[in-house]
Amino acid sequence: MSPFAEDHQKEEQPVIEIDTWKFSLSGKPDSIQNHLEDLVGEERQRIDQGIFPELGERATRSRLGLRWILADYLQCKPHEVPLIIGEHGKPELDSASPHFQNLHFNLSHCGDRALMAVSSDSVLGVDLERIRQESPIEDLAQRCFSEIEQNAWLESPADLRRVSFFHLWVQKEAMVKAHGDGMTLPLRLFSGNPDSQALEGTIASELPEIGVDLWRYHAEVCSEDLRSAIVFRGKAAKISDCDPARVGLSRW
Repeated sequence: MSPFAEDHQKEEQPVIEIDTWKFSLSGKPDSIQNHLEDLVGEERQRIDQGIFPELGERATRSRLGLRWILADYLQCKPHEVPLIIGEHGKPELDSASPHFQNLHFNLSHCGDRALMAVSSDSVLGVDLERIRQESPIEDLAQRCFSEIEQNAWLESPADLRRVSFFHLWVQKEAMVKAHGDGMTLPLRLFSGNPDSQALEGTIASELPEIGVDLWRYHAEVCSEDLRSAIVFRGKAAKISDCDPARVGLSRW
């Protein structure tokens, strides 16, 4: 084997395999009551939370979807999925459970739509956001974007600046969720890409746990006013879109 081939093998990185699930949080309230046995503990009370009934219903459907999807991977019943809440509020699987597998997952929802990503290869962060016309993007950019991001964002055409803002915002939210330390990770200390045409790229930072080429994002234009991003640790990913009907869910 030539030295060049050896160097090439050293540099070659495994492709991260990620499954994505897009499922609806809409439906008749009585359909939830028929599946409460798939939930555990306080999860069964979520339907009654919130000022507006649809908020509790969506929260319940979101947790049902999470359990149904994970049960499919773990080959167990939904209520047997060993969910625990991590130190900073991120759901994870209990390693002490007989149903445990080294499975990483993250879920985000916006209105009546949910997006979940699952991988056995990398920790994940997911964010799904609607492009909101009322959001004070200039103020948020100044407070939350790194200097590099602010300069690049301000160079985008004025008529695309709001789209560019949310394109970058979902990257940053997904990075925070992938990192796992919640909002203890300063948003201004890492940078994504505000170019709304750049659907893949690197998240970079001087922070050693992020670095300059350890994390990447995959963004998607879900609809005219909806953007999403998945952040993973690795060089490349193979992303597979799963049919939610497989586990009894409806696609949005």
